[in-house]
Amino acid sequence: MTPTSIPLSVRQQILTEVWTTVNDNYLYADFHGLDWAAVHDEFVPLVAGAGSDEEFYRLLVTMIQRLDDNHSRVLAPSAAQKEDVLSSGRDEQVGIGVIALPLPDSLLIQHVFPDSPAERAGLRARDRIVAVDGIFYAQSDIQGPEGSKVRLTVVRPGEESRDMVITRRLVEGRITPTTRMLPGRVGYLEVTTLWVNDMADLAASSLDTLTSDGHLNGLIIDLRRNPGGWRAVLTGLLGHFVRGHVGDFFSRQGNTPLEIRTDVAPDLRGVPLVLLIDGGTASYAELLAGILQHEASAIVIGAPSAGNTETIYSYDLTGGARLWVAQEGFRLRNGQNLEGVGVQPNITLTQDWTRYSEDDDPWIQEGLRIIREGLGGK
Repeated sequence: MTPTSIPLSVRQQILTEVWTTVNDNYLYADFHGLDWAAVHDEFVPLVAGAGSDEEFYRLLVTMIQRLDDNHSRVLAPSAAQKEDVLSSGRDEQVGIGVIALPLPDSLLIQHVFPDSPAERAGLRARDRIVAVDGIFYAQSDIQGPEGSKVRLTVVRPGEESRDMVITRRLVEGRITPTTRMLPGRVGYLEVTTLWVNDMADLAASSLDTLTSDGHLNGLIIDLRRNPGGWRAVLTGLLGHFVRGHVGDFFSRQGNTPLEIRTDVAPDLRGVPLVLLIDGGTASYAELLAGILQHEASAIVIGAPSAGNTETIYSYDLTGGARLWVAQEGFRLRNGQNLEGVGVQPNITLTQDWTRYSEDDDPWIQEGLRIIREGLGGK
């Protein structure tokens, strides 16, 4: 075990910061029946006896898990630094140059960075990595030392699996929205995260490109597996489609209306909307879908979203760690709270979309059908 380098007095200070911040700001004044003062007394001796920095931070994680809300959490300094990189929208890695989503049996590639080893090897979005160095996928890490080689077994929808050997190198990529024009002048916008600080600006630029040569007959917004993110990104995206009061945040301090007042270009109010969601659509991505469903007559298709909509606020702790606290809920304008419930689709789909190419994706095809029917079948 690595000896602790954090002095006892500092550990006690960090523990106090965590406990006090939760005590003062947590959304539920009764802590769901948890005796929060007793939790503090329980962890004081445990923190004092921590034999390493890693054990100390694990104790803080365990302490926050007692809240049992699936929102609040503690990040050790190294994890907080990685979170900052994600928020910048730039991912720097020594690897093959992809952003991949863990599935039970594979890694689903979401983004392939330009001029990366992955792009040069011909990998693309929707490819699944099912084995790494001959070992069946089980959360295997595709990153590794620069210059090292990794053998991947890859499955592309509709094709047989194939092996490829890729040399890892330092790659810096940018997480951006994906857009394309579908048949019948229906736009497609895929946003995989709202955690990138300027994602709303990037999406606005993508939508501007889609509309640069004429109006859209409809727009499909793909929020599948989107974990949510920043409020400024949420409001920036909403500004294309709605105006005015769209709901209310609530906390122990009272209510805060969510008002969309800023004019955002392009103005797509009135454009028929379809939103794709699934069980991985969470947090502010759920609010985006729910608000557009109720305020912009968007048709939501797919599977119910995660029901994980409470707002968490971040607090930087002494030593570089970070605490996230659930301290706001949200109600739609009709009073509905999506927490624990999720956005309910207008049309439920059960096909496993991760097994299809973008061109053959039955969820996207259903979105196109809905928009065509709304236009009288044209």
